[in-house]
Amino acid sequence: MPKSFPLAEGYQELRLRFTSQEDEYEVRRGLIGGSAAVYRRSLGAVDEQAFESLEQDIGELLVELSGAGGKQILRSSSDRGPVTGDDVRHWSLLSQTAILSEDPTSGAGFGVPKRVASFNLFLSGTDDAAVQLRKSSAEVERIKGQLSSAEDALRRVQAGLQPDTNRDDVADALERVDEVLAAMTSQYDARATKLRELRKEIADNTDKLTVTSNERNHSGSMVGRFEMLEQKYSNDLERLGATNEGVAFFQELPNVDCPLCGTPTETQVDPNDLRPGAPNRYREAIAAEAEKIRNLRYGLLAALEREQRRFSELKQSVEGLTNCLSVLQNRESVIVNGARIEFSADPKSLAVRRSELSAQLAIFDEMERLAAEIERLKKSKVRPKIQVNRDGGTAGRAVADLSLVLLEAWGFADIENIALDAEQCDLLINDRPRLSYGAGRRALYLAALTIALMEHALGQGYPHLGVVVIDSPLKAYADPNSEELKDIPLTTVTERFYQWLSEWTGLGQVVVLENEKIRSETASVLEPVEFTGLPGVGRAGFYPTRTLQLPLEANGDTAGDSVT
Repeated sequence: MPKSFPLAEGYQELRLRFTSQEDEYEVRRGLIGGSAAVYRRSLGAVDEQAFESLEQDIGELLVELSGAGGKQILRSSSDRGPVTGDDVRHWSLLSQTAILSEDPTSGAGFGVPKRVASFNLFLSGTDDAAVQLRKSSAEVERIKGQLSSAEDALRRVQAGLQPDTNRDDVADALERVDEVLAAMTSQYDARATKLRELRKEIADNTDKLTVTSNERNHSGSMVGRFEMLEQKYSNDLERLGATNEGVAFFQELPNVDCPLCGTPTETQVDPNDLRPGAPNRYREAIAAEAEKIRNLRYGLLAALEREQRRFSELKQSVEGLTNCLSVLQNRESVIVNGARIEFSADPKSLAVRRSELSAQLAIFDEMERLAAEIERLKKSKVRPKIQVNRDGGTAGRAVADLSLVLLEAWGFADIENIALDAEQCDLLINDRPRLSYGAGRRALYLAALTIALMEHALGQGYPHLGVVVIDSPLKAYADPNSEELKDIPLTTVTERFYQWLSEWTGLGQVVVLENEKIRSETASVLEPVEFTGLPGVGRAGFYPTRTLQLPLEANGDTAGDSVT
């Protein structure tokens, strides 16, 4: 923020406008503080209302416009991140203190690695996305914690094994148990198959036995009924025979009067009963009934004989099925008992033993996994030193040659050789580091490097802001109190520097803030913006002068005069 002084009174906002491609941007910042706001409008628009606010930080905008968006640079040997606005500005804006400083061009402090990386990004166009990072201290501590946990876990796992337990022995024992269980399973499966077939046959025989038994019982019941009916027929024939004999006997009896009263027989009974033909008809009826029963009995005896034969056959079938079922059940018992006799081992005990052996084998597997993890973590916690080779190559040579062209144009004809140290982001002039020279040469050499880097990056299509701002590159060289040996006259350097600036047509834009006077011939071509400090002459200062209306005096003699 600029300092506060009387001329700044009344101003509330600082605005900076610049163009990029087809757009014009305006950055606004309040003079009392706060962050910067960015606005944009199409290039050529004159309406102030055409500016639209951008929801973008100025640093992000600078990175985007410089072409460095998405590029990754090293912030340290263990950290990598995107290019920031600070990285872009550092190599484009040279303040008076920076250009005279004896500190390295990359500055000092934690920002040095990323500034060196951004310098080489502008130099070569290649970022650090492929560079392997060194583990940070926090990451190493985290790995140490994981290593300690893995070692504790290994000790806990090892406690679950006997000291003399061997993995091969456990594996062999488990294999033997599996073989026995497999054999038992195979035998049980075979027996189960046999038992399924046998029990199906038993079920079939049982069903047949049930049906046959029911038929036998039914046949026996029919035989009993037939025998009972045959006895009834026999009784009926015997009864009819007796009745016939009684009637015949009755016919042979003579008529006798009542021995008591002498009453004749005819007067004591129904006359119809004494008719001679009645008993004969009665005997004929009895004979007919007896004949009918004999005929029925004949058919009954035939049916009874047939049913008795059927009952005997069904009885034999039941006995045969019963015997067959007994044989099948005995075979089932033999098969079931045979499995128990063949295997003396208990399947439950074998299953428990297998679980124990499997658990032990799992412990060995876990121990191997933990041992491998411990070995990996031990290797991971090592922090090998990461070497990033920033030699500049042909790009460094090109920037050094461009710097030499500029310095020669500024009057430095004593440079025999020049090179770029990409690691230090600085020039080597006549085999000497730039910082080993006096303040005057140091400043001009840095200005040449900054401009050459911009031209090289833009010419190759590499990321760069496309503008450099240099504050007071000639001031130190022109300082009359400087003890620096100036083998090249000040006027020569100053005039040639301004002459070069007026004729420069290179890539990008160069903005120079300087106090040294410019010859009128050069000024007419260069058309510099002069800060005179005098109201009404050129530009008085950073803040434009304003015309203020004086308030009316109390006596009303004057109407507000203006003052500049």
